Amino acid sequence: MAIGANMTKREQALAGIGAAALVLLGAYWYFLYKPKAEELSAVQIHVDSLDKKNQQAKADIAQGSLQKLRAQSAEYEQSLKVMRQLVPRSNEVPALLEDISTAARRVGLDLATVEPMPVLPGEQFDTYRYKLAVIGGYHPVGQFLSNVGSLNRIIAPVTMAIKLHPVADKTKARVKKGESLIDTEFQVQTYVARTTPYTPPSAVK
Repeated sequence: MAIGANMTKREQALAGIGAAALVLLGAYWYFLYKPKAEELSAVQIHVDSLDKKNQQAKADIAQGSLQKLRAQSAEYEQSLKVMRQLVPRSNEVPALLEDISTAARRVGLDLATVEPMPVLPGEQFDTYRYKLAVIGGYHPVGQFLSNVGSLNRIIAPVTMAIKLHPVADKTKARVKKGESLIDTEFQVQTYVARTTPYTPPSAVK
């Protein structure tokens, strides 16, 4: 007995439509949905992989930046340490004068004059100046100035004046035989880091 012999034409038509729908659905799943689903799954796996790599890259960059910052911090700290050696604080200036006096004694000289001058304020540093004078031979004075220039702090001898020492003066300054005794007057200036905001003179009323 043939299938559908007892079915009306309407029922046969509906059955045919249903069968065609099943065929179309199967074809869609096999030829379109399944490949797209597999492609979508592959894309998702790739995206997940990229996301994981991105997170790892961020972690690596963060770690690298941290290491870089640590290296920079160590470098800045070393630079700051050097700057603190070169540029003293205000309460260290007396020690600098003692260093200058020691530099004179190392070559057999004594400071004849130590006179502080007005401080010159600046935006970043204040300039401390002193008038100094030594009596001795030409070579010891030259060595003394060289010693001052080689101190760890920034100390610059400026405005130098040299003249022969009066013969009548019975000074006990040591001088080599045949070497003239000279008076050397000069200024030294050193720089002290400011700890308060700088106010230009024109702004002070």
